[in-house]
Amino acid sequence: MQSSLALDSDESQPGPELVTTLAVVPAGPEQWPLIRMLEVVRDRVDSIHAGQRTLTAEVREIRASLPQQRKPLSKRSQEVHIRATWARRNGLCPCCQETPVCDATGRLEGAEYDHWYGRNQNRITQTWLVCSACNQRLNDTDFKAAARSAFEAYQQALRPFSSGRQMAFPLVG
Repeated sequence: MQSSLALDSDESQPGPELVTTLAVVPAGPEQWPLIRMLEVVRDRVDSIHAGQRTLTAEVREIRASLPQQRKPLSKRSQEVHIRATWARRNGLCPCCQETPVCDATGRLEGAEYDHWYGRNQNRITQTWLVCSACNQRLNDTDFKAAARSAFEAYQQALRPFSSGRQMAFPLVG
């Protein structure tokens, strides 16, 4: 029997086949009830297989409609963001320039790494360290459009830190 959880398998693979015609002519009327029972079983198995195909298609649709999972930043990327934000922005959120997001010891509570271009893109040049309020507001396309220049300025300030040309500021920990 095929598993309904084998979603990525090729659907064209043949499953177990039932004999639909009798290879031997029945010896008599005493076998007719047995033949009828086998036909009922075959119909039920066909119904189960049809249900499995329907469920498999529905699960594929659900998977396709799920949002992409957010890729976490590497430890190095996080450290670069913290160093650059502390050195160039005095630890303030580069988006609103009001809320502290880090200090000399590291990221502060409530600070979040925003994935500017998408949840699945986590490079240093695609993310920034912002306060939780800005991170939430960045879901609004109008706010994000207004914040674009702040993101670009942050990325400019980040370049020396990510290329290795900037003197390293060790985190006190």
